[in-house]
Amino acid sequence: MQLEFQCQKCEESFSLEFSDLGTDPELRCPGCGAHAAEDQVENLLAALEEVFAAMSPLRRKFTSSVEIDSEDLPPPYDEAPSVARKAALLDEEEDEDEDEENEEAEEREADEL
Repeated sequence: MQLEFQCQKCEESFSLEFSDLGTDPELRCPGCGAHAAEDQVENLLAALEEVFAAMSPLRRKFTSSVEIDSEDLPPPYDEAPSVARKAALLDEEEDEDEDEENEEAEEREADEL
């Protein structure tokens, strides 16, 4: 099952296979590298597993299709982050990326010693 995403930072659209995310819970934009925290991805996967478990018994009598558009969520989930908040979140991701790169560089230096 394909999950479709669009990056809020660079607007690139991409899709990931549900089973691939289950084995490697990394959600990263192929265009700009923006990513979701691993715990957020794991929470999403767990919630989808619950949806699948609830839908499974219905398959005996009904076929079904589910589409979730994050721009069209029901209350109380419909509150969009403000532009300032969204910008802060994107800046926070960039800081996390820089921190990861610094940690990797320090580890390489330690390994070389």
